[in-house]
Amino acid sequence: MSDLKAKGFPFRKLIILVDNKSEFQISKPDFKNFRSMDVEKIKRFFAAKDFNVDIRKFHELDLTEDFRGNYVLYQTSEASGSFYKRYIEDLIFHLENKGAIALPRYEYLKAHHNKIFMEMMRIRFTDDSLKTLKSRCFGSCEDALNYQPDFPVVIKQSSSSGGAGVFLARDRGEYNKYLKRAGKVITSPSVAGLFINFFKILFKKVTKYLYPSRSKYVKYDTTPISNPLIVQTFINGLKGDYKVLVFGRKFYTMYRKNRDNDFRASGSGKFYDVPEEERVGLLDFAKKVTYEINFPILGMDIGFDGQRYHLLEFQMIHHGTSALQRSKCWHEYQQDKWVRIDGTSDLEEEFSEAINNFINDKG
Repeated sequence: MSDLKAKGFPFRKLIILVDNKSEFQISKPDFKNFRSMDVEKIKRFFAAKDFNVDIRKFHELDLTEDFRGNYVLYQTSEASGSFYKRYIEDLIFHLENKGAIALPRYEYLKAHHNKIFMEMMRIRFTDDSLKTLKSRCFGSCEDALNYQPDFPVVIKQSSSSGGAGVFLARDRGEYNKYLKRAGKVITSPSVAGLFINFFKILFKKVTKYLYPSRSKYVKYDTTPISNPLIVQTFINGLKGDYKVLVFGRKFYTMYRKNRDNDFRASGSGKFYDVPEEERVGLLDFAKKVTYEINFPILGMDIGFDGQRYHLLEFQMIHHGTSALQRSKCWHEYQQDKWVRIDGTSDLEEEFSEAINNFINDKG
């Protein structure tokens, strides 16, 4: 019997939500293949900390239950189209409104694979050193075509990953070309629907050409469907970026070189240890991000142009785990300085420990 139970404290309820394959978030232990984290190992950890742990699939939840005070660990989805992710967002939003404590909270889930909302979060940061990238957000390529940026700029699809849907435009011609390429999206419930939709739009365009008076009718709208887009400052001098993972007090770092003849590091697969002499400045900058994000698990991409650091992207859920699983050490900030601690780390243990300490600190 634990001390808490002996003193009469009730068990705390923790719900772990898994997908329809009973998988939970991601792990990359062999540095190549993704797999699920060991959810049973996580359950055992929290059960030993006097949590009443319930593992459920998303669809098994009874949404009429009283979730007040329940902690909820969950995952998101990276499936194409973000359709299932939107379902998870609705579910977590509902649980929070029913009194559950989502870990991470709904706002942080919304920022995952949603670069537009991530940039909106960045705007609210209090530290200006985290705002060196200036971004304009657009609902479609049609909107973005009216913008006059200072070149060069980076164009990003809102929900892209692995470097896909990211383009560098050096002039207006490239800007217009890449906007259309990044915005391009095809939607249809079937192959036949693609052809039907094509001929519908063609008919509408012909109608608008022959009968201009009808051009303002909503039913004759021929504006192409587009991905939401971001037009962002291009930082010169980046030969790669740094990956920093934070689990509670532990900081894990990794350097990633750009692809060959490319400005993008994402998806390159070129991972290296960060030299010790480069780590202090990087860790100091990464620590600033933790002051802005109220969650103990955080992944970030950071660039350094030789003079200052730039926060490229950040995620609070479903980020890559290589920086932890590759690392032979981590760093902690102790007594106003960074301390290197050699050793390897277990992903599930660090994940669980960080969440448990976060819950205890919040009381």
